[in-house]
Amino acid sequence: MKKLTPIDIIIFILFLTIGIMSFTLYSTVSENPEVHVTAGDKEWVYDLSVDTTVSFEGPIGFTTMEISNNRVHVHDSDCKNQICVLTGWIEKPGEWIACLPNNVFIVIEGHTDIATEEEADDISY
Repeated sequence: MKKLTPIDIIIFILFLTIGIMSFTLYSTVSENPEVHVTAGDKEWVYDLSVDTTVSFEGPIGFTTMEISNNRVHVHDSDCKNQICVLTGWIEKPGEWIACLPNNVFIVIEGHTDIATEEEADDISY
């Protein structure tokens, strides 16, 4: 059996350190979902658990988003059809609202729980 050289020990410690650091860095997913908003070429991030009302300016006017009780919806918009307002409240990661005429896109990102029996998952859908 070969003896371990100092280079072998250094390489082993280097790989072990990289493994621990990558696991630590990539496993820290935020437990609180976040609301990501894109309006034109600008982006904002809001905590879904903090009640907030904010307006975003787009090509045809303003779109007002409201975050309340861990849910988000478009409260008001200057667009013609108001489809973004009629979308209603969203609250789960992956759900989104878009106001295409005003170029505003709202999406919830974050930790997703396993689907319950009442919900469809990627296998049953």
